[in-house]
Amino acid sequence: MPQSALLFMQRHRSSVESATKPAQCSHCITRVMERQALNQDGMAQGAIGRVTVTAELDYAHWLNRWDRMQARYLVARQERFDLIVRLLRDALGAPTRIVDLGCGTGSLMVPILEAFPQATVYGIDLDPTLLLLARTRLGRYGPRARLLQADLREAAWREGLDLPLDAAVSATALHWLSPSHLAALYDCLAQALRPGALFLNADHVASESPAVQTAWERQRALERAKATGQGADDWDGFWQAYGQALGPDLCRERRQLLGEWQGVEEGMPLAWHLDALRASGFTAVDCFWRRDCDAIYGGVR
Repeated sequence: MPQSALLFMQRHRSSVESATKPAQCSHCITRVMERQALNQDGMAQGAIGRVTVTAELDYAHWLNRWDRMQARYLVARQERFDLIVRLLRDALGAPTRIVDLGCGTGSLMVPILEAFPQATVYGIDLDPTLLLLARTRLGRYGPRARLLQADLREAAWREGLDLPLDAAVSATALHWLSPSHLAALYDCLAQALRPGALFLNADHVASESPAVQTAWERQRALERAKATGQGADDWDGFWQAYGQALGPDLCRERRQLLGEWQGVEEGMPLAWHLDALRASGFTAVDCFWRRDCDAIYGGVR
């Protein structure tokens, strides 16, 4: 393991203890294997994967509602993004090839693109309706922001990337995968990263104590109740409203594409993730930030 990476891990090990109108886009969304592009006015050209978009949407409006909904569920959301950027900078200096796994609307990609102006950042997600919003959010970054539609449950998600990568990140996405698919993803990720590359994931991590998990969930419910008073959608409310805007045919096609829920809502325990990363060949595996049932963890390839 590179000495700089080891020093970085040692330096940040204490972080856990101290923290208990739409843009015009020049880049495209690419579906691995099919490579379907979008045109310049925010409309889908043909199909994104198997989902055809025919109606024009106010993407800026839906991005705003998405961000407010996410802030309701994720206390200190921006703090997580800021820490990921700082960890990337401290460990790697100026990374040039980064992938965001399960990028959604591209929220995490923005601070990374801002912090590393020489970098190309890939965003991978299976949901085409979120990638449409990401396309609007990231348009000003041109070809530095590259969106790909792919299924992280299949090894083909690496196609279309300029390998090896300097870093991989994710935020509140990988708990959507089953434990077996997540372990397989860690294996694939290890093969896609260069030696000394960094992986960081900000996600839900369950407690191994049912009593502690119950206490965390009560605290989280209180925090979400406060956000409700600020007019933010809940998860179901957002998707009901966004679905009405998208139309029934598109929603049905989207459901068929995404399939059934396979993940663990509260996430797997932190120890499970750290063990799985070690088994995939990562070193200096650790947790860098934690707030109740949420954590930032990762390791060096």
